[in-house]
Amino acid sequence: MKASDWQIAYHDISKGVNSYGQESILTLGNGYLGWRGAPLLSSYSDDHYPGLYVAGIFNQTTTAVNHRDIVNEDMVNLPNPQLLRLRIDGEPVTLNYDQRQAVLQMNQGFLTETLTFPAKQGHLYLETKKVVDPINYHRIATQVSLRLDFSAKVEIQNLIDGTIQNRNVARYREFNSQEFKVTGQQGQLLVARTLRSGVTLVVGGRSSSEQLTFKTTYPDQQICDEATIQLPANETLTFERVMAVATSYQDQDPITTVQQNLDAADFQQILASSQAHWRDFWQKADVRLTSAEPDLQRLVRFNIFQLHQAAQDQANPDLDASVGSRGLTGEGYRGHIFWDEIFFLPYYAATTPKTAAALLHYRLKRLPAAKKNARSQYEHGAMYPWQSAMSGDEQSQIIHLNPMTHRWYQDNSRLQRHVSLAIVYNLWYYTQVTGDQGILAAGGLQLLLETSKFWLNKVTYDGQRYHLSGVMGPDEFHEAYPHTQVSGLQDNAYTNIMLVWSLNWLLALRHQQSEIFAQACQTVDFSAELLQKATDVAHNLSLHIDDQGVIEQYQRYFELQTLDLDAYAKKYGDIHRIDRILKAEGKSSNDYQVDKQADSLMAVYNLGAQQVEQIVRQLGYQLPQDWLQRNRDYYLARTVHGSTVSRPVFAYVDLSLGELKRSLDYLVTAIKSDYIDIQGGTTAEGIHTGVMGGTLAVIERGFAGLDLTGAQLTLTPHIPAAWQQLKFQRQFHGTWFSFDFHDQKVVINADHDAKVIVQGQQYHLSAQKPLMITLM
Repeated sequence: MKASDWQIAYHDISKGVNSYGQESILTLGNGYLGWRGAPLLSSYSDDHYPGLYVAGIFNQTTTAVNHRDIVNEDMVNLPNPQLLRLRIDGEPVTLNYDQRQAVLQMNQGFLTETLTFPAKQGHLYLETKKVVDPINYHRIATQVSLRLDFSAKVEIQNLIDGTIQNRNVARYREFNSQEFKVTGQQGQLLVARTLRSGVTLVVGGRSSSEQLTFKTTYPDQQICDEATIQLPANETLTFERVMAVATSYQDQDPITTVQQNLDAADFQQILASSQAHWRDFWQKADVRLTSAEPDLQRLVRFNIFQLHQAAQDQANPDLDASVGSRGLTGEGYRGHIFWDEIFFLPYYAATTPKTAAALLHYRLKRLPAAKKNARSQYEHGAMYPWQSAMSGDEQSQIIHLNPMTHRWYQDNSRLQRHVSLAIVYNLWYYTQVTGDQGILAAGGLQLLLETSKFWLNKVTYDGQRYHLSGVMGPDEFHEAYPHTQVSGLQDNAYTNIMLVWSLNWLLALRHQQSEIFAQACQTVDFSAELLQKATDVAHNLSLHIDDQGVIEQYQRYFELQTLDLDAYAKKYGDIHRIDRILKAEGKSSNDYQVDKQADSLMAVYNLGAQQVEQIVRQLGYQLPQDWLQRNRDYYLARTVHGSTVSRPVFAYVDLSLGELKRSLDYLVTAIKSDYIDIQGGTTAEGIHTGVMGGTLAVIERGFAGLDLTGAQLTLTPHIPAAWQQLKFQRQFHGTWFSFDFHDQKVVINADHDAKVIVQGQQYHLSAQKPLMITLM
């Protein structure tokens, strides 16, 4: 393997959103915190955005917009402890470097940046190394090496800067962005408090060097370690900084926690901790993929790297937090938790089950909030919010800014009630992969019953069929019917199919877990009448299917006008947000058959084509033999992939149709989503965790054909001819399995005796004895 397969490297001097995007990609993290890859010398500007985030830390602000108060809850950008200021012979060093190399070393978990600055007398050469401790997760550190090709006085300031606001996302800057207030300076610790949520934030920093003696001063809202040296030409000056962060959200005494972590380690110890952790992690987590595609291997690793930084076993079991759609890398979507979990929680379940359980417990703890959310909308049971943050109430924005028109518009995305079904799916997937049924007794079954109660009370009956109204599907371009003032749609196919699937699981658990099921029903007052209704709805919920076998995305979708997407692409170029283009033209995407992303086909991604067809038949409908291709062709022609998770879904569907080349093309494009910033600037606001999990799922569940949801592990591979080798490991019911595909064969190994099914044939594995199978 090439060394570059473990690196993300930049050699350019980027500006604007490109620079912001690189800083998102170069983020370091450990599940507890995320630390954007901005240069140490940078503060907030058009070109740079330092950011430090702690999982679960949010604050609410209020802004008057159009004579109404808009409340937003944001993941808080904490005081910045990395800020470095330099003076050379009294002249401040600014970010006018003319050479740059930044390298993220994914196999060891550190970021190195080398910068060359022109100066009056010559050049300044600066190398910085940043590292996060994955084990002692409160700690981060930097090492700075500085050299001049001339002799000069060098003044150094290492600061904790408390003058920070949330400014990462340009369209949010018109809102109040002041999230905290500095309340104290204690030794080398800066103490602050979030203004509304009342969380105490403690950030500390300690500077050291064998060549310097630092003294600490206290500018307004800052703490500064400063030193001065007369540096001879071509002599290297090295200094290090250990930093720590804690909050009252997770710690009873965050001041003590930070002080103890500052005192306990130096830079080399933190670096060694990171290197050891990542070395051990990659032993099991690596996906080796040898192909002719130049970037595929390292970007597969990049996705794994970022998902592990977003949540991992050393931190998340201690936390009350989940993973937002941008992880801890930026402030896009205000750091909120969405249905994106459905794309990456299955990955955690099969690689780090304790992490998956911790993320599920975030949802279980917010079941009371989901019930309150339902009551606020005059609904029954539990209705999880489309966007969740600290407490689990609905945090979806009421209005959003169209950057093409610079106008504010109503936002109805909160009607994506299918988020509750995504949570149920993740709960199911976790139990299937791990065999851990204990989570059902620990609140999971109550979650399933309460969300089922919501759906069963929301459906209406017309004497023949049940209908579900007032919802949206995954396609966010359609919020309402044309020329109506009422938001929401009827009988969204994805929601209805997933609802039937959820009710099927509920009814199966009635028999499989009869004792705890009865207890849970009594606890949440889930009556026998509701159980009977669950059976009725599961067999009589409405879908709309045309005579060609195309499942209508929602009732009356087929009546919408068609749109010439080729003409729009010719006129505008990038049309992935054609909804904004239409708004700018005085039109509405509600009026047209144009989709942001895969909608009804998302059910195929979740459940597989066979199970979707079974559900359709269970509802009393028939589909032609080629229904999947007809549906793929129909909706693909109308989809602009305005969401990064759209292409992995189509890649999986294409694999189900046996179209490996088309599927591989979608996978390669999707896996580059953040690296090439496919959406033209959104990576500036953070990486996209959903597409990272989705692409790994396409490799694992699609091309490798691995199914971990049955009683036995099954394998039905579809390895592209262009792949010389695919090798990875996954966990199933407590047993680790390794898979090595090459030369039309697969070698399977397990750490316990096990049975597997490969291409329909059962094999017995003896522990630690590899079995080679020739693939048909």
